[in-house]
Amino acid sequence: MSIKISQLPEAVSVNDTDLVPIVQDGTTKRVNADLMRLPFGTSANTNCEGNDARLSDSRTPTGAASGDLIGSYPGPALTTTGVVALTYGSAGEVGQFTVDSKGRITSAAAVAITPAAIGALATSQLGANVSAFLTTPSSANLAAALTDETGTGASVFATGPTLSAPAINAYTEGTVALGVVGASATLAITAGTVLTATLTASTACTFAMPPVGAGKSFVLYLKQAAVTGNGTATFTGVAWPSGAAPVMTATAGRLDIFSFVSDGVKWYGNSAKNYTY
Repeated sequence: MSIKISQLPEAVSVNDTDLVPIVQDGTTKRVNADLMRLPFGTSANTNCEGNDARLSDSRTPTGAASGDLIGSYPGPALTTTGVVALTYGSAGEVGQFTVDSKGRITSAAAVAITPAAIGALATSQLGANVSAFLTTPSSANLAAALTDETGTGASVFATGPTLSAPAINAYTEGTVALGVVGASATLAITAGTVLTATLTASTACTFAMPPVGAGKSFVLYLKQAAVTGNGTATFTGVAWPSGAAPVMTATAGRLDIFSFVSDGVKWYGNSAKNYTY
């Protein structure tokens, strides 16, 4: 009865003395298992064992490089692409580069930033009328570009503008506190047009006025000292009703209010007196 090799039971290990069937020159023969495998060793026609030192011995590659490398191993170099080693771009230029399919920069140039180039930028993400303002930065184009502006006319910046018919509601004037003044004090309205000051008891104070200017005005709240009082006030270069300067209320703890307006030539003053503060 013939038995196929595939029908034989499977061996779990092989010893050197085990017999293995082979077909040699058309004839089935038997051979010891040790003849079926190469011996371990370090010479030719031998097997390398798993703990062989050669498996962990690093080898330095040698030979000529190819592809995108030039020179020889172990130190090949990248092939050049013709791009000069340089910093591309500056305050007035932008770097422009070409990259091939391998990720290499094959060309580079510094391109000047010009108004024409800026104008060519896409404006699809800008708000309505912004492009027109960038091209012609006028007050009208700025107002058209804004979405929360109020009023009409030209834009106003810096100081000293002329406003035509504005409606200003619930405004508060700037306040300047001079504190306690002695024999002299200077009234300045650059930081505010509502001034406060307290006279030193029994002391005459001379106030220097701000520079005149048509349309300027301010108010001074002038107090007597809380105890004793008897301070006096004189204002230089001020015209008073009927040509008579008011006399400061002398009582301690009292307040006089002086208001001043200018026509560009001089200051004109008036007063409301004898308030308790």
